[in-house]
Amino acid sequence: MFSIVRDFFQHLVWIGYVFTRSRRQFCWALKVVFPIGMLLVGVSVTRAMEVAVVGNTVILSGPVVGDELAKVKEAFAKTPTINLAVMRNSWGGDAWTGYRIGELFRDKGVTTAVSGYCVSSCSRMFLGGQQRMFTDDYPALQTFVGFHGHYDSVGKLNLRSVNEHGLYRWIIKYADGKADEALVNRWINIEKSTGAANFLHPDVAVRRKASVFFCTGDEVNRPLGCEPLDTSAMDRGVITDPRRISSPDQAALPHRLRAHQNPASGYSDIDNVGKVPLDLVDGVNNYKRFLESSFPRAFAVSATRRHWAWNIGANDVSEALRRCAQRAGEACQLYAVDETVVYRP
Repeated sequence: MFSIVRDFFQHLVWIGYVFTRSRRQFCWALKVVFPIGMLLVGVSVTRAMEVAVVGNTVILSGPVVGDELAKVKEAFAKTPTINLAVMRNSWGGDAWTGYRIGELFRDKGVTTAVSGYCVSSCSRMFLGGQQRMFTDDYPALQTFVGFHGHYDSVGKLNLRSVNEHGLYRWIIKYADGKADEALVNRWINIEKSTGAANFLHPDVAVRRKASVFFCTGDEVNRPLGCEPLDTSAMDRGVITDPRRISSPDQAALPHRLRAHQNPASGYSDIDNVGKVPLDLVDGVNNYKRFLESSFPRAFAVSATRRHWAWNIGANDVSEALRRCAQRAGEACQLYAVDETVVYRP
């Protein structure tokens, strides 16, 4: 009994040190680290960062809880031919681990690639790559690297941690001398953990007039609704190669599997706003918002071209159709699912 209590408090101390990003990630830590017998009734266990090897690629996805360095070292020991590391959909977590894995990647000379979002400590893993690029696993508007400072358990800036880890000098070094020193100083001093300097693929600037967006953390639509900056991931050493590659497990991603269930109709490309069968400007503007939303997602339209609805998350298709029909007073039709137009006139 004594050992259980002792371990309980050791876990508690460990969590307070490890997770400095936000209340949400602190809650993740509670779910991940506490023994199952100590979890509250009805609370599910959230997985830690997954480390998977596919061929010569190691794929890291999810929150960083602090045990990833050992996992990554083990992956290299078992598969010495690893030459690509994919960072996928991680808001970060343990700061120390991000530095160490980034340094390990640089020592190994591997290429790193972003699949979806990679923020906070994940961004330092990514920046460690000898060569760095984006993937085409997700749409370009949903693929970004986010940099900021270190934060306490309630999401407030922890300057002491920033200075102790030497974050500024580390970024300058691993960006291969291309980092904007003023911009780095600005992002490591962002007050809230929800803020970040977000770098998307440079091609995003063709549509959005910018591909780098600086968020303080108070914005509603992050990162695309944040302050646009006149620079790019290539200019600032965030990436070294403008190509977008495909992860070896791309076909197994949930939205890719759903594409087989909802095949493209050939009516239009997903980004062609002018082809959306809606006559009202508000409807078209809603479709633009839909394009910036995350997966899973669905957009429905009415036959009258005057009603629409869209939904993200669980039951996205059924909810979009239900809400559209409720507004139109008649059955609606799906226009798009995830990144595919399924509409047939």
